[in-house]
Amino acid sequence: MKIILSKKMGFCFGVKKSVNLAKNALKTRKNNLYMLGSIINNPQVIEYFIKKGVKITDNLDEVPEESTVTTRAHGISPTMLKKAYQKKLSVVDTTCPYVRKVQKIARYLYEKDYFIVIYGDKKHPEVLSLLDTIQNNALVINSIHDAEKITKKKKIGFISQTTKNIYDFYKLSSALLNRAEELRIFNTICKSTTERQKSVLELAKKVDVILVIGGKESANTTRLAEIGKNQGVKTYHIETKNQLKYKWFHPEDKVGITSGASTPDWITNEVIDKLKEWYS
Repeated sequence: MKIILSKKMGFCFGVKKSVNLAKNALKTRKNNLYMLGSIINNPQVIEYFIKKGVKITDNLDEVPEESTVTTRAHGISPTMLKKAYQKKLSVVDTTCPYVRKVQKIARYLYEKDYFIVIYGDKKHPEVLSLLDTIQNNALVINSIHDAEKITKKKKIGFISQTTKNIYDFYKLSSALLNRAEELRIFNTICKSTTERQKSVLELAKKVDVILVIGGKESANTTRLAEIGKNQGVKTYHIETKNQLKYKWFHPEDKVGITSGASTPDWITNEVIDKLKEWYS
């Protein structure tokens, strides 16, 4: 068996920054640290923080006054942030810089009276905090069909959740061209996401099987698995080595491995070690 690693994989800049901020908060507020939802969509990383004593909640009512809370990397809604300060909580904002940039662009479009269209998953934490930033004055779409239902507008501002598929973003941008007199497109898919998606496309040309390692709730990881499948390559999305199945492989296979932006290297290394144990 030959194992080929994707050129771009593992923790991205934003995730590294967010996790490090939470770890630093843990050092100083060990017995009084709360996390507002999962900081990133990786169960093993969340398990690490829980074992260290971090309490995870989506409800600020469960957080005692004067505690410390960390936000998600996906952002925090202005409504929740205001409530946190009203409770005299110390807030460690771990929002990814790319996510913060999207929020800034959305506010600009809102102030300039654009009809805002967001390419994203309606229930994703990043999209929810983005919508709250602009008082829910936006339409969230996820397909060409959604775009075609938009009636003609004077001005449309088009942005994206940072972890969506770059190629679909291009298609949706084209679909919106005849929906407005003026269309402003901001490519807000983060550079790291785009690089990983291009990397998987390259990997798919060289291998028989692709393993995508990362949280099942992780949008960017799920996207990598979709791209692999769309290229006609046998693709399996797993979270840990325990989900590997011997029957997926043949000894002579070329196996491509990639991982999401929120997947720690140690999890990927465990998967590689298990494959080597089976086929060395």
